[in-house]
Amino acid sequence: MRLLKFIDHIWRLIATTLSFIVFGIGGLIMGVLVFPLLFVFIRDSERRKFIARRLIGKAFGGFWEMMRVMRILDYDVEGAEHIDDTRNQLIIANHPTLIDVVILTSLFPRANCVIKGAVTRNLFMRSVVRAADYISNSQPEELLGSCVSYLRSGGSLMLFPEGTRSRAGQGLVFKPGAATVAARTGVSVLPVVIRCDPLFLSKELPWYFVPESRPRFTIRVLPPWPAGELAAGSGSERVRRQRLNESLRERIGGELKRMEFSG
Repeated sequence: MRLLKFIDHIWRLIATTLSFIVFGIGGLIMGVLVFPLLFVFIRDSERRKFIARRLIGKAFGGFWEMMRVMRILDYDVEGAEHIDDTRNQLIIANHPTLIDVVILTSLFPRANCVIKGAVTRNLFMRSVVRAADYISNSQPEELLGSCVSYLRSGGSLMLFPEGTRSRAGQGLVFKPGAATVAARTGVSVLPVVIRCDPLFLSKELPWYFVPESRPRFTIRVLPPWPAGELAAGSGSERVRRQRLNESLRERIGGELKRMEFSG
């Protein structure tokens, strides 16, 4: 039994390394060969954006499934009836691992998201970002306005209110950005709770750290809530925004605790 566990652990270490190599090579091929062709053959920007995001969603979904087939991890998706990336909504989630954006993008391929400014300047990735028309955080003073404008245009937007990956053992700390966007637009908020047990690809752990047992991801999509109801009540805009931010944190944090207790 101990020998089998050792072999499984070594295999998952090798498979994790291979999966990240595949991810890097795949990103290079798409950025250098596939996405530049979209600008050559598809002139309509909206159609190009739709196709680009679908390709990214399929690629991320394939990577996610490849990790499962290679026995690096297991996963469950709960609340699939609430998954609809055609709605006008703000999708928010906690951020425990490095591949959370892969998870959400595979589930909501049409949704927009905020990416690091460095990615837009990357020689191999900028064609991908341009084709998908993702929002860059390179100009923080314009970021909130871009998010609000996009949601007001009728699309779906994904945000991680923590801004970075969670720290194990610490409570969720939500920055005010997501609550501000929700309060200003009044769109429905779709909370997604992500749990990984045992911890894998977290902020404290290097990507090559492999836990003794195979990690299981549980992705629970909760019913959407109108932002107006969450922020209801008297007070200034700042007070209502703080109340909304706290409501979102409590709902995701409370659901995460229930998952940990039941799991």
